[in-house]
Amino acid sequence: MNESIEIFDGPPSFSDLVDRVMTKYGCRVDEISLRGRFDCGKARAHYVLMKLASDANWKHYKDVVHEANVACLEVIVEIVRMPGPNVVMREEVTVVNHNGTQESEMLHHVLGETERDFDLAIANDDFPNNFFERDEANIDVDNVSMGSEDCELEEDGDISMVHKAICESSMVNAEGTSIGESPVIKKGMKFNSLEELKFFLADYAVRLHRPFSVVHSDKNLRYNVMCKQGCHWRVWSRLISSTGQWRISNVVQPHTCRSSQPKREHVQCTAKYLGRRILGIIRKDSETSVPSLVESIFIFSGYRVKYSKAWRAKQHAVALLWGDWKESYGMVPRVLSAITYYNPGVKWWIDSCGMMVPDNGVLKHILQRVFWCFPQCSEAFQHCRPVILVDGTFLTGKYKGTLMIAVAVDPEQQIVPLAFALVESENNESWSWFMKLVRVNVLGPSRIVCMISDRHHGLLNCARDHIDGFPPLVHRWCMRHFAANMSRRQKSKGVIGKLKLLCTVHTESEFREKLEDLVKDLNDDAKEWLKGEMRDKDKWAQAFDEGGMRWGIMTTNFSESINGVFKGIRSRPVAGIIEYTFEKCNAYFVNRWGKARDMLDQGYRIGQVADNYLSEAELRSVHHLADPYGPERMVYSIRSYGSTNIGGESHGGRHYRVDLHEVSCTCNVPQLLHLPCSHFITACKARGLNFESPMYLSPLYSREHTIKIWESSFQPYLDPSQWTAYEGVGYVPNPNLMRNKVGRWKKKRFTGEMDVMAAPGYPLLEAAYDLHHRAHHLADNNENLTPLRARVHSPLRWDERYAQYLQRAGFLDIAVQVVGGLPPMDGPLLTAMVDRWRPETHTFHMPFGEMTITMQDAAMILGLPLHGLPVTGIIQNENWRDMVEMHIGIRPPEPEGGDSSKKTSGVSSAWLREHFEPWHRHDSLPTFYHVWKHVRPVRGNPDRRYRAYTNEFDVLTQYQVEWKPYDRQQLSDIVFSPMCYRDRELWRCTTPMIMYFVVEFHMPHRVMRQFGRMQPCPPLELSTSQQLHSIDRRKRYKENDWRVKHDRYIHMWNNKEGCDPEGGPYWRPNNEYIRWYCTSTRTKVKPSWTNVPIEDVPSEDDADIADAYDTVTRHGTQPERAPLHDYMGQQLARLSNEAG
Repeated sequence: MNESIEIFDGPPSFSDLVDRVMTKYGCRVDEISLRGRFDCGKARAHYVLMKLASDANWKHYKDVVHEANVACLEVIVEIVRMPGPNVVMREEVTVVNHNGTQESEMLHHVLGETERDFDLAIANDDFPNNFFERDEANIDVDNVSMGSEDCELEEDGDISMVHKAICESSMVNAEGTSIGESPVIKKGMKFNSLEELKFFLADYAVRLHRPFSVVHSDKNLRYNVMCKQGCHWRVWSRLISSTGQWRISNVVQPHTCRSSQPKREHVQCTAKYLGRRILGIIRKDSETSVPSLVESIFIFSGYRVKYSKAWRAKQHAVALLWGDWKESYGMVPRVLSAITYYNPGVKWWIDSCGMMVPDNGVLKHILQRVFWCFPQCSEAFQHCRPVILVDGTFLTGKYKGTLMIAVAVDPEQQIVPLAFALVESENNESWSWFMKLVRVNVLGPSRIVCMISDRHHGLLNCARDHIDGFPPLVHRWCMRHFAANMSRRQKSKGVIGKLKLLCTVHTESEFREKLEDLVKDLNDDAKEWLKGEMRDKDKWAQAFDEGGMRWGIMTTNFSESINGVFKGIRSRPVAGIIEYTFEKCNAYFVNRWGKARDMLDQGYRIGQVADNYLSEAELRSVHHLADPYGPERMVYSIRSYGSTNIGGESHGGRHYRVDLHEVSCTCNVPQLLHLPCSHFITACKARGLNFESPMYLSPLYSREHTIKIWESSFQPYLDPSQWTAYEGVGYVPNPNLMRNKVGRWKKKRFTGEMDVMAAPGYPLLEAAYDLHHRAHHLADNNENLTPLRARVHSPLRWDERYAQYLQRAGFLDIAVQVVGGLPPMDGPLLTAMVDRWRPETHTFHMPFGEMTITMQDAAMILGLPLHGLPVTGIIQNENWRDMVEMHIGIRPPEPEGGDSSKKTSGVSSAWLREHFEPWHRHDSLPTFYHVWKHVRPVRGNPDRRYRAYTNEFDVLTQYQVEWKPYDRQQLSDIVFSPMCYRDRELWRCTTPMIMYFVVEFHMPHRVMRQFGRMQPCPPLELSTSQQLHSIDRRKRYKENDWRVKHDRYIHMWNNKEGCDPEGGPYWRPNNEYIRWYCTSTRTKVKPSWTNVPIEDVPSEDDADIADAYDTVTRHGTQPERAPLHDYMGQQLARLSNEAG
């Protein structure tokens, strides 16, 4: 490599640079190639190259270098001269212009590139298959082949990693290690595996723009490649059977062909290869966008790949770093076990919520939630202020979920991570589960702790949870989230600012003053809202923070800032998230302990929080006057600084009472913040006391506690090859949490308000289903929906010739019932039932519990057999006319005039009547009794009936339900078909029910009361698979054989187990189940009928009031019975409680 310094009179243009190179080296324009090099690294140097082929490229390069770490223009010039056959010469030059800008022109060997996966053998028709065998036979393996260099490695030298084998360039690999821009292949190089050898050769080919073809690929013997462009470059490699390594046995180099870069594609530049090259980028920021990866790949490879290839490369990199998305869930216990082995005391729990799903024919537990906390963090909290901040951030990877975090704050106002959890979503169950583990494993029973959070319903509930042996959890609300609620009522920055000021004042008198000033600016809606919040003012107003539980912390900014720290890992697989929390916590402890130690050595004994406050307070104390009271002079009257007007009248100074014995001041600062105020400092000085004494200034503000917080050390848990074997339970992700949406995954959440009072979270309901569910629109959005219309098809005309075949199949009973006439379909009633049907559990969610249609209903009502093969198979793609002709011998006619715009899916009844004469049914056919024969069709306005049915369902109780309808006295004289009881042992089996593409789970364990048995609490959770619900006839699928698609469900059906339908304890009222059920799902569909049920009527008589509901009723509108029923029940309960 040669370097040359060139002086320019001024900043050279692109043409000036080209002219200088041509003049100096006597070359033509077509013999030179220019590339600019610049440093794009941050913590360390990271050089990348940019092609220079025009004035625009040169200008863009200078702009990029101007923003780089080192503003230095370095130009690499490749000069290709051809003095003889098969010889390529390169030189290198460095140029510096007049104003000091350095431009280096480096001339070096150039190699090549390709485009397919390097692990695929590619046959080349340009040479015979025995080409390598002949060359290998003529070459002594101990000699160096033409063009190769003597091996500088010892014979048993080990090159275990590919990026370490490439060692002679200034490029930077994915690991951040400087690697060769001109990779050199040497005989004797060794690799631990065939994959490493393949990657090395692919990297060599891509960097030098010389693609190769695979001639021989045998994983047990050899791997030989040859230049794809026809030159003599080739590499032989063989397996060393004794060690399992691969060794380059021979190499012919250099390339004598031209670069393939102008082709803009490369066979070896595959997604798999690029995935290894971008490992460093993805490890640093797993949320790097695909377009930015496309640009990064172009910079280091010279090839602009498509979006899809860059996306696949990112997925390969993620899988290499943290495992496949699904496999990562199985890795979670192994990673946590390894961390625990090297860091004893780590606490972690996995909760599957009793759910299991089949995986490759084996039932495995679902990893629904996982909690972990490090002992170093638990120990650190004992030296922090007793305040924790909790928050959650949603995951953006292949599976949905929420990362929950609990943090504390150190004396330097730095976050202290305490505990983490990955859960399905933010709801009552998940927050209660997380906070219970935090209280037991982190907070401990020794002191009362305050939790600051937003007002999510789950957090409000978990703060009230009681744990034996542990003090209660004090709950305070984030001031910023609380004030943001005001924007729903009145969008005014001035009003929001005044509300925040109201939250932060320290005394009740100041609170009243600020409140009066705020109320003047509020509209009626905002006034009503604030009035309702006044009963909980201790949770959001610092002036009413009894005991100073907040310690002056008003917001969850700290927890949200750590969410920002962990934002970049939300797109990682779960095992990668756990690893990152360990690494980040370790970095926090190492760096912050060192800084705290340095500050203490310099004499700074008080932490930043207290030091900043005390510095200002001490300055103000100079202007205060202290008057002692009492014989012990421990009580002082402090007069604050005032001012004097022109007339000499003083004003503005206030008086405060300071009690040094009780450590209190009427300004409330010592009681709320646990540090002395300016008035207290004045009294201490008057008394001759040290206001920084632990008696007055809490030791938790000292820098010694900062050191104690961060002094614990973490131990590395090494790599997976050194981990202990994990022999515990295997886990898989919840298939319902997988993102099925095509396109870019959501990474940001845009909301109008920060914290709208969250609607109650229902653990049984999944957001993917509930978002578009009718019950959600009715109950939560207060929408007016219309009833659905029932679609009923008339049965086919009965033909006695069907009977023998239907009887043989076991379908004769239901066929005769259908022919006899279907029951009348009441659309409003069916709609009211649809409103309560939940696909998550395959049950109707009634106010008193779950109900569903069981196999017992199918057998008793329809007389259907239950035993048998699943209804599945291959869906034929033949033309339906061909199928009709095949089965009945007559082909239906084609559309008249060849008009195919009107598509039909079968023969018309007119055509059937024309070609087949009717068969009259004989009177001797058996008949069946139908209870619905006596049901009269419902008449009336459908909308009114729909509202009536909805109201009735909302107030229905378990005592109004006929739980065992087939045991009624009215049916005692009816003789049922033998088919009804033939398969009774399957009535209570839990199994999937299959019909081609449809798979629905039969879950009678959720409705045990329908069998007259006791309902467990809660019932076993079983995933109904959101993916199954997304399959319908409206979509086209690649597979026509549904037996293959639903193989695991067919296996479950074939291995279903029967049970005695009469087994188990008998039904009785179960209040425990009702309590669990009412907190787990939406039991009421109708919203509250009015926000102000009783209104005052302007009248001279104060006792004259009118019910707004009655007023509406008198005008003739149909009354909403269920909401009124609920309201009256609530009022009666309130009055009875008040009466004692």
